Amino acid sequence: MVMSRLFIYFLISPRSIRLICTLLMIFNTIFVCAQENNKKTETLSLRLLVWEGYAPVKDQTAFIEDVYNKYNVKLKFVIKNASNPDDFFNELRKGTVEMVSPAHNLPKDSLYNLTTNGLTLPINLTNIPNYRYITKDLQYKTWAIEGDQVFAIPVLQGPYGLAYNSDIIKEEPTSWNILWDPRYQRRYMVSGDYYELNIYISALVLGYKPEDIFSYDIIKGQLLEEQVRKLAVNAHSFWRGFDNAIHFKGKALATTWRSAVPSLNALGEKWRISVPREGTTWWVDTLMISHTLSANPVLKRIAEEWINYLLVPKVQAESLALQLGVYPVTTPALALFQEKRSLSSDIINQNRLLENHIPWKVLKTRSRNAFNLLWSDALRFRTEKNRGNWKLRIEKIEGSSQ
Repeated sequence: MVMSRLFIYFLISPRSIRLICTLLMIFNTIFVCAQENNKKTETLSLRLLVWEGYAPVKDQTAFIEDVYNKYNVKLKFVIKNASNPDDFFNELRKGTVEMVSPAHNLPKDSLYNLTTNGLTLPINLTNIPNYRYITKDLQYKTWAIEGDQVFAIPVLQGPYGLAYNSDIIKEEPTSWNILWDPRYQRRYMVSGDYYELNIYISALVLGYKPEDIFSYDIIKGQLLEEQVRKLAVNAHSFWRGFDNAIHFKGKALATTWRSAVPSLNALGEKWRISVPREGTTWWVDTLMISHTLSANPVLKRIAEEWINYLLVPKVQAESLALQLGVYPVTTPALALFQEKRSLSSDIINQNRLLENHIPWKVLKTRSRNAFNLLWSDALRFRTEKNRGNWKLRIEKIEGSSQ
């Protein structure tokens, strides 16, 4: 009984109350700190499937620090480089990526339907304030939007251009027809997998209007078949995916995304990009966000902020365009790019290319199938021992779906 009274007295004494309060405060502080520590140690992975060089390491590092300071999130980039356009669709379908970088003509291509098949998410432009600096001709394009929602953000652009070795060809070629010049037979390379682009330049040389080269029904015929066949037969070889300077070394001519040119010059050769009078077909690479982020709003916002970061003028011009040998998509970055390029040995008239460029169009299924068959048969003819028996399977083209 005495012990019970002593215990009650201890509990209600001022000194004991102060001690208990102090202990509660300590326990509360420990609990809060534990929660904060758990929050700081959260790690999120952002899986990107992009063309080589589209996620510069130094910019990843800077962005990771920004994310940590803003969200208390440890961000990890997982980068995989694409080798062809099909990679984007395949990885999106498997759910193994959060972001992809297809060219502008792919999202609404019937082969992929990336804006309507549920594989990508609409992008919140509130998180991409630098979107307003994208050149007006690339904002809110039909290939980027579905209804009033934006699904694709331009990030870089450039040509399927004509490059020449100025040690071999002293004067800048003024026409694509130089690829059919007998003097350069087996001395040039063209893309082996972007078959439609080789159809385009063949049609341009035949005099078709730039707006017509994307339609098989307008450009079809024996002249086109023979032109494409000669282009394939007389090529030294074919590059695939991303053009590589090593492959071009010692050649006279090549089609290129332009990215190989700076590397070739670094190897001691003197390559330049020409501006053919017929025009140069043109790509705009975009960034799209995967459906995998639909249940992760924090990571989706971080992904959108990464896009915004890549549109910063210095990043656009110096980390991306100048390093890759292509072109920015924002007005401030284009100005900075022009300024930096004027100081380099790789002097190319940017304005001439931009003024004479032909943006790729989304192909109809019929035209895509026909162009694929034309190029496949041209490659087959290249390897046929008895070429006299070779015939285009034109009836298959005529019977292809609309």
